Amino acid sequence: MFKIRQIVLFLAVGAAALLAGYFAGQWRDDGDVAPGGAASLVDITLPDSEGETRDIDEWRDKALLINFWATWCAPCREEIPELVKAQAEFGPRGFQVLGIAVDRPEPVRQYMAEMDFNYPSLVGESAGMDLMAEYGNPGSLPFTLAFDRQGNLVGKKLGRVSESEIRRFVDAMIPSS
Repeated sequence: MFKIRQIVLFLAVGAAALLAGYFAGQWRDDGDVAPGGAASLVDITLPDSEGETRDIDEWRDKALLINFWATWCAPCREEIPELVKAQAEFGPRGFQVLGIAVDRPEPVRQYMAEMDFNYPSLVGESAGMDLMAEYGNPGSLPFTLAFDRQGNLVGKKLGRVSESEIRRFVDAMIPSS
């Protein structure tokens, strides 16, 4: 009986992984709004890595790139230097990276110090998963959303975001003048 339970559990986990992979493939590179996902910036109020409550209204006038991440997520850790670089390069043009960690405060605080973050990160823990679901992501990390200054969703990426993808987001968020 125990072996049958193990097999059933193994098959269920495999099926869930296949479904997650399918959905990730559907949204990975196209940047389009997922069916049923929010098309504009939703209200977000979460603590930052120091425990101070922050509200999304602080960044409403910015072109906002929201990146959902976790300290235990290898692709998240790989893309953070690109996000730090983008904040430094595009920040003067009204661009703002905002992290939302699906993690606990202490590891987030330690990792942010280690990586010398130059942008804020809120600590969403399980609330971060709920926010991702509002944008059509069933729970995969990393996940990046790009909003123009009016709060309209102009792009998204499920999976590690590259420097060229960040540049495409910036071009969509802040038209050249």
